[in-house]
Amino acid sequence: MGKRIIVTTLLITSFIVVGCKPTEKEIDPKSFNTIKERLEAIKSIENVKSLGNSKSFKNIYRFSFKQYIDHNNKELGTFDQHVEFGFNGFDVPNVYVTSGYMISENNSYYSTNENEIAFLLNCNYVFVEHRYFDDSLPNAINYDDNTSWKYLSTEQAAHDAHEIVTQLKRALDGKWVSTGISKGGMTTELYAYYHPGDMDLYVPYVAPFCNSFSDKRMIQFLNEEVGNIQYGEEKAKEMRDNILAFQVKMIQYRDTFASRFYEEGLAANAKYSSYATQDNLYESAVLEFGIGFWQYYQSYSTVKSCLNMKENTSANIAKKKEAFYSCFTNIISPSDLGIDNDFTPYYIQAYQELGNYGYDFSYLRNALPEGTTLTVTEQEESDLMWKLVLSENELALGHKELIGPKINNMLATTNDQFIILYGNSDPWYAVRPTDVNRENISIYVNPHYPHTTNIQNYDENVKNEILQKIKTALGVE
Repeated sequence: MGKRIIVTTLLITSFIVVGCKPTEKEIDPKSFNTIKERLEAIKSIENVKSLGNSKSFKNIYRFSFKQYIDHNNKELGTFDQHVEFGFNGFDVPNVYVTSGYMISENNSYYSTNENEIAFLLNCNYVFVEHRYFDDSLPNAINYDDNTSWKYLSTEQAAHDAHEIVTQLKRALDGKWVSTGISKGGMTTELYAYYHPGDMDLYVPYVAPFCNSFSDKRMIQFLNEEVGNIQYGEEKAKEMRDNILAFQVKMIQYRDTFASRFYEEGLAANAKYSSYATQDNLYESAVLEFGIGFWQYYQSYSTVKSCLNMKENTSANIAKKKEAFYSCFTNIISPSDLGIDNDFTPYYIQAYQELGNYGYDFSYLRNALPEGTTLTVTEQEESDLMWKLVLSENELALGHKELIGPKINNMLATTNDQFIILYGNSDPWYAVRPTDVNRENISIYVNPHYPHTTNIQNYDENVKNEILQKIKTALGVE
């Protein structure tokens, strides 16, 4: 989910402002005529900068929001949380995006990935950087000190969202929808759990919630079911079998590529855990290849062409190996399984509250021909991923209460309106919350897409139905 994104900004700077928010009576933002003036009238908002317009917005702004370090102990003071805001009008609906990750300083989010609900319905758009990503830091990150992560929790992040929305409602009159993709879909549902009633509608995309801290359902789904609806059972089984055959071949190439893969990661400034070896890191990446293939890429013709390459000469064998390695590293980066990097906050959240998929090498192990073995044993595989992506110090944080069951209960009892989107051939579909059948919750499963599912790639009738439900909830004609 998180580690497929390439990030270059390092988490090295802290902007902490000590003290409480001003207590004097604030000016009513709606007494001003321009959106910039209204934003600047909110005392929690500072450094409002215009970024110009785009195809979806009359103007785009970036600002910092004075957020409490600890919402349960406001005396600790505040930190700066980054926000981007696309403006189309005071009365139009507002789309609040819980990203789950960071905002790039060098490239406005809107220039490359404009939110489709805002685009389709001419809404305002609020995109918020998750605490502990990039420079939105309650604590300066010290990877050798576990107190750095004290205020990284689902509850604190949901309170961040509540504070921002509460203040922006003072400047904007339209209805509100919260949405997000993948981890952003998770934070959308977490926001609804901790602050029910804040929104008129919640639209999480492809949001997984695991049933344990090492959920095995994903690996089973990848090897037994994925692709059945999108491609048909016969074609999907052929694809799954060939992906497995590709992985078997990569294990057979371990002596050729394991050290190369490891060294390329180090050259890309990856830092590996004390538990990582060239072999277990490589074998884990081979297992991850199946997840990465189905989650986004699905370039099946490339996999099949690699399998069909000839091995009748030493030159052809060398050529085939390089083709395999190229296909492999186009999906799995050598630095994906490193520690102490931009995505460590995600893995700490997953380790403590969110859960994640667990490694299960049994399908790969059983497919290996006689004489080929794995270095990863059955006894160590269940917690191997955690040991590869977290340092020993971070592992010492331990598990907290898993949040997934709470989300299941929330969806079964909430009065809020939800439209929940999934892709049927997405590996994360296997670890979704429990499906519910309630009048206020609509679940749409796209049979033709994986993790890239969005409203516009549903069949026309379904797309129109989803859009109409959103329009009705937001009072759009």
